[in-house]
Amino acid sequence: MRYIVVTDLDGTLLDHKTYKYEAALKAIEELNKRDIAIIFNSSKTQAEISELRRQLDNHEPFVCENGGIICGIGDIQYLGTPRKEFSDKLSAIKEKLQLRYQGFFGATVDDVMKWTGLDYPSAEKAMQRSATEPLLWQDSDLALDNFRQELEKINLQCIRGGRFHHVMGFFNKASCFSQLKQHYSLMWQEEVGIIALGDSPNDLPMLEQANYAIVIPSAKGGNLKPNNSSVYYASQVAPYGWEEGINFCLNLVIPN
Repeated sequence: MRYIVVTDLDGTLLDHKTYKYEAALKAIEELNKRDIAIIFNSSKTQAEISELRRQLDNHEPFVCENGGIICGIGDIQYLGTPRKEFSDKLSAIKEKLQLRYQGFFGATVDDVMKWTGLDYPSAEKAMQRSATEPLLWQDSDLALDNFRQELEKINLQCIRGGRFHHVMGFFNKASCFSQLKQHYSLMWQEEVGIIALGDSPNDLPMLEQANYAIVIPSAKGGNLKPNNSSVYYASQVAPYGWEEGINFCLNLVIPN
């Protein structure tokens, strides 16, 4: 079996506050030396991930907006309802339930910079969304439950990420696994296994469906507990925990 690495970005490969990844570069270099593909699978947009791929000279397929869009395997594939088709419905639910949250739809670049700590060009890229709507939730858990019930009526869901709640169709970060496995198995003529890395609740589906899961401790405290018999719990936050987890797998799961 030949493995690919499917990784979340914010809080997993990238520092939660600074977005730096330099501490993981040696592990990335080792994966590249062994010809182990690194696939970015993030709530970030296509524009944001494309910029990171350029910085890291990554030419593999990638998955953006929490699994909503797959790029680099033929034509761009949308796995959920396009954002432009549900934005008005979302506004109507907010008014109906008198909810307290702020979303990217209608926000300014300055708003997104404040919420994320991104610089202006990066915040602009973060706003180029096609499949999901991030919300800065400012209401109660009960209000969130009521909101989710209304969303289900129009075939949408709301999941929690590192900074934001994300409104989206019924897909997740593991929805891409079959396409990725097919792509690489055809290319390599080998069975393909997946090593997945994540730190937030929206990463759970891919951590649970991967052959091996690497959990990065959240910068906010606490660890995910994926339902997977093969889990490595890193002791450090991103990006140090990413390197720690990858080194563990390189030594014990896929030794050279």
